[in-house]
Amino acid sequence: MKVYEVKGPCPELGMTLARLVAELGEGEEAKLVSRWRYVLSDLKSVAGDMGIEIVSVEERGDLVEVLVRRRGQGRRP
Repeated sequence: MKVYEVKGPCPELGMTLARLVAELGEGEEAKLVSRWRYVLSDLKSVAGDMGIEIVSVEERGDLVEVLVRRRGQGRRP
């Protein structure tokens, strides 16, 4: 599973999500890790438009870990 770290505020998240979508195949999962809590709310608002779904969220001390999956092209949110 690929792990993507979001190290700072915008535009870092946008660039990381663009890379994630380009690198993941349909049905593949990846983990986004960040100490920036806003990542989760921003991700929730754009996930459907980017073709990804949030599988789980865990808070580990100062970090937020979000497991996401790339949806297939025929599926809708």
